[in-house]
Amino acid sequence: MNIATKILTLASAGLISACGALSLSNNAQVSSTTLSVEGEHAYYLKNNQWLNFGPENNIQLSDEQGQAIQVLNVQAELMDTRYVDGNPFIFTLDDQQRPSILRNNDGQLSIIHAPRVNMPIEGLCLYQSANSPMQVFLMDEDALAHQYYIKENASSFELKHLRTFSLPPLAEYCAVHDTTDQFVVSEEDIGVWVYSARAESEVKREAIDLVKPYGRLNNSGPLAIIDNTLYLAELGENTLQTYQLNDQTFIHSASITLEDGVELDSLTAQKLNYQTVLFNAVNDSNAKLISWTLPLTQSDLISTHIKNIKPIVQTQAVTNKGDAADDPAIWVHPKGANKSLVIGTNKKRGLYVYDLTGKQTQELLVGRVNNVDVRQGFTLKGKPRDIAAASQRDRNTIALFSIHPTTGKLTKENEIQTGLDHVYGLCMYQGLNDNVYVFINDTDGRFEQWLIQDQAKGWSGKLVREFSVATQPEGCTADEDTQRLFIGEENAAVWVLGAEPNDASPMELVSKAGDILTADIEGMEIYNDGKEKWLVVSSQGNDSYVIFNAEAPYEFKGEFRIGLNEELAIDGASETDGLTVSAVAFNKDFPEGMLVVQDGRNLLPTENQNFKLVSWRDIRLALDL
Repeated sequence: MNIATKILTLASAGLISACGALSLSNNAQVSSTTLSVEGEHAYYLKNNQWLNFGPENNIQLSDEQGQAIQVLNVQAELMDTRYVDGNPFIFTLDDQQRPSILRNNDGQLSIIHAPRVNMPIEGLCLYQSANSPMQVFLMDEDALAHQYYIKENASSFELKHLRTFSLPPLAEYCAVHDTTDQFVVSEEDIGVWVYSARAESEVKREAIDLVKPYGRLNNSGPLAIIDNTLYLAELGENTLQTYQLNDQTFIHSASITLEDGVELDSLTAQKLNYQTVLFNAVNDSNAKLISWTLPLTQSDLISTHIKNIKPIVQTQAVTNKGDAADDPAIWVHPKGANKSLVIGTNKKRGLYVYDLTGKQTQELLVGRVNNVDVRQGFTLKGKPRDIAAASQRDRNTIALFSIHPTTGKLTKENEIQTGLDHVYGLCMYQGLNDNVYVFINDTDGRFEQWLIQDQAKGWSGKLVREFSVATQPEGCTADEDTQRLFIGEENAAVWVLGAEPNDASPMELVSKAGDILTADIEGMEIYNDGKEKWLVVSSQGNDSYVIFNAEAPYEFKGEFRIGLNEELAIDGASETDGLTVSAVAFNKDFPEGMLVVQDGRNLLPTENQNFKLVSWRDIRLALDL
């Protein structure tokens, strides 16, 4: 009988009732083993073997009687594990602050190392998000969390820094729910907190539970997450608290009391099968491992993990620090799509122009321009010129730029004075009779529609319509096939209305904020390949991008995030303001077009904001469009 069978034979627990207390002291579910350990972690592996920290904290492989089969001359105390292709991926940190990865191949341990880290570490936990490389959080003595992704080589690996952020002062234990990207931290004597695990996310915490009298805990200690259940050991006590995940909220479900004499100074948990969870803990007082099992809690939570899609190219960073980059547009070269350009705003400085490799090719210091859009096939003083328009916030104007139809060079031409007090968002529309219009809005909700006319002296504007929404708008885009205009009211909804100046039809609702979209609703654009039309919207509140059918009834088609591309060392995108999309086949990287988004947090390394370019083919395949 192997050790797992022995433990399971001792265990005969029923299901834990919600919000109940269960005493295990009379149910023979806690089984002491003869395994001698001195570290805080132990794992049961295949082939009836244990991985643990043995005498002098050496890493060792032990049999079911606790006898060492293999000992590595590596002293360690911290460990976490994930399973990759059915095999354990084990991460440790030794007493020299050197990260290590352990593999168990056919009952034999192998180990590879990374360069040592330069801060004393109190705790660690792994993070394995879908379509992303393995990541690790290292928690140091100064209450800082350092988040890395793990880049493996043939015989070694590196930790690539993503971000560092502050933790509660007494934080020592952590665990990550990979599906919902939640990083849970235990703070001794205070409580347990949850953060977003995504490196691109805003750093903020929410309490899951606190010590008495503010919560139910006597103390907060080691953590483990199995499926949709969080297990919290009360440090130095014999009580295990459980919390069920419901719509990304951990809700207390049970208090479990172990037998007298058990002190939960550490905790590991792993699924033995689809019905049972095995727990291991070490008593500091006698350095002995105890093990027990609980039934795997059934959960009705359906996995709603948002897929990550990797960027292919990133632009050079803008010159200004802080919230500077905002909105992109694409200019397509008429004779060679691979020579096309991305135009982006720096709302503190001017316009930037980039080629499809992300290299900056032009800078126009024209002041605080917020949003930009492009239309091609226009004229200036009767000669062929493409046109770009931008919302100019210094003077509350529409700034107009000519684009040379063969070189792509931008030239500032003139500005049109609006009747708005605080201009903000902008988009263009080429309507019936090839008329070119600019829609520009004010932070108070007002919109103006301007007809751009080419005359002997150059471009001029004629105000042809005014309308408004109740609160602050920004993003907008036009479907020129159907003469429809989509607008985003940042904290309320996406609306659609007629784009022609004489269209008096009422606005229709596409989607409210809070249904699928998370405010702020920001940039939007239509992908049109002649067969399908998709409306792409930046859902800034949860760093995602939402796709709707661009034709009524505007069905939701899917959502995604832009995640880390570890091979190209390009970080993902977050807090996106503006975006643009094109169905043109630009080159081998973008054979079905591309999406360009502003990135609010530019990592790898941390730099000023920039723009990320994503292949539409990757989006189509990921969402099965």
